[in-house]
This record gives sequence, C-alpha cells and structure tokens, in this order.
Amino acid sequence: MPLRRRRSHYQQPTEFERGRVVGLREGGFSFRDIAERLGRNVSTVHDCWQQWSKEGTASRRPGSGRPRGPTEREDRRVRRMALAHRTASAAEIRAAVGTTVTQRTVTYRLLQ
Repeated sequence: MPLRRRRSHYQQPTEFERGRVVGLREGGFSFRDIAERLGRNVSTVHDCWQQWSKEGTASRRPGSGRPRGPTEREDRRVRRMALAHRTASAAEIRAAVGTTVTQRTVTYRLLQ
C-alpha cells in the first residue's frame, strides 16, 4: 500500500492581513515586498490581491465540504463529561449528552 503524503497545516491569512495586502498593494508595493513585510508567501499575497480584484472582497470564501454536525456547545458538553467521568465509555458519554451526537463523533472529539 503506498504511503500518502500529509499536507502540512498552514494558517490562513486573517481578515486584517488580507486588508493589509490590499492596502499595501494599492500603496504601490510589489507582491514580494508585501510578502516580506507580512511574513507570507508571495503566492498567498498574490491570491489575496486576485480575489480583491475579481470579487471586490478580501474575506475568505466558505469551504466546499460538508458542515460540521455537532455545535461547539455540544463539543464542550462532550469534553466536560469526559473530564468529569474519566472512565466513561463513548457510548455512556453519548447517552449523557442526550443530543444527536453519535458515538463515533464523541470518539473523534475526544481524540482532537
């Protein structure tokens, strides 16, 4: 079975950084200069500028994947239950939380 390469995790530019890219670019700075100032790749700076030029907005577009099922509140309840009852199984935590959280979701959330 071939090994898969994992994508390295990187931080998305914040709204503030995206705004700085637009401001600096409109101020006459080159992509390379902006990238050095912000500590980002030139391609990231270029992508932010391209999005601003085409769409008129620098905000991040929504992802294309399926939305998360449980809410942040339900995740917190799962974590609290797990900390309070360390020996409880995922099925017991699921039953105690009492919402539509599945046993597999409980397991995933505890592993995060």
